[in-house]
Amino acid sequence: MKLLEVNNSRLLFHRNASDVVNIQILTNIGSAVEEGPLCGAAHFLEHMFFKGTEKRDAKQINRDANRIGGKLNAWTWFDQTVYHITALRERLDDAFEILCDLYQHATFPADELEKEREVIVSEMRRYDDDPSSYLADRAWPHFCASGIAHPVIGTEETVRGLTRDQLVDFRKRYYGGDNVLVSVVGNVEESVVVAAMAAHFDHRPARDSMVVPATDYRGGDLALTKPEIQEARYALLYPALPLHHPDATRQNVMAYCLGGDSAALLFERIREELGLCYGIYAGAARFDGFSVLEIATGCAPENLERIHTETREIIERLCAERIDEERLEMVKAAMLSSLRMAAETSSGYNRIVALPILKGETENPYDRLNREIAEVTVDDVRTMAEQTFGTEPLKATLTP
Repeated sequence: MKLLEVNNSRLLFHRNASDVVNIQILTNIGSAVEEGPLCGAAHFLEHMFFKGTEKRDAKQINRDANRIGGKLNAWTWFDQTVYHITALRERLDDAFEILCDLYQHATFPADELEKEREVIVSEMRRYDDDPSSYLADRAWPHFCASGIAHPVIGTEETVRGLTRDQLVDFRKRYYGGDNVLVSVVGNVEESVVVAAMAAHFDHRPARDSMVVPATDYRGGDLALTKPEIQEARYALLYPALPLHHPDATRQNVMAYCLGGDSAALLFERIREELGLCYGIYAGAARFDGFSVLEIATGCAPENLERIHTETREIIERLCAERIDEERLEMVKAAMLSSLRMAAETSSGYNRIVALPILKGETENPYDRLNREIAEVTVDDVRTMAEQTFGTEPLKATLTP
């Protein structure tokens, strides 16, 4: 992995043995900076980048990507927006040009903007039809008291109210300068990548950077209903360590022991021994301004309280007792296997390394994770459990 500077912009490059290349343009901006009527702007903007440029309309963007075997897409999250393409390695320059064209030269046609409102509202309704998404979109903003965890997609009211001028201004404020990282992984020469970057990506400064004050958290109970569903949803939310905390990986290993896979404590007890649900998981998500460790499952409504009681008892034991070495070795092997399998592909490796580098990490994140996971001890797991679960959680439920 090598971090370069081309045209006054950062370029991250890693050469692997893959015959496909993955290119990402990452922007250090997301929904957490939005307030009031701007809620949903980052996500709306992501959609509009694909609706036409100075040289291509929306159909031509897709056709040109398909012509080089390209898989073109993007995602928006609380503190990041990422545009990416995976294509045949011999078509790297073409892939670079297409991605840079839509990222830098989108025109936001007025007629496409109006059509895309309906597309986004449809996407919003699809999320609301999914009980787990419905609960998360309401539990996380409640848990994060400052409001920075509002739904990335916004609300129907804000999406229908956003104007073209607001979206253009959002791009000018955040899309450029040190907010941007271009990251390339594939079996290509470094000189070829640098030449493509020099030819197609122009430096453009941004007016603002992403500044998100850390939130306070509030525990308690949040009980919601949704009459049309059959299965209830359960979530237990705790504050997690910040993104760059030196113990973040240790906390991830502890969470995996609790609810990472079929050998985890929660699954063995609640699914296998008691048969109270299909599956139950635990994991941490870390963003600028807030981080959440969530335990979640779906179950019959009559099983909610039993699952909550069992979950809290397992957490108490994890805090009070050392897990056995065999379980920890299983957990570390499972995490390392997942990490290394993901790294086998160009897109997987890029997803592992690019975002931490965007956020300021200097060490190779893949190498660091391999080392840190292997170093975790049973005492680390107990310490992380005591530190994580010493605060009042938010218990959130969704019932028919």
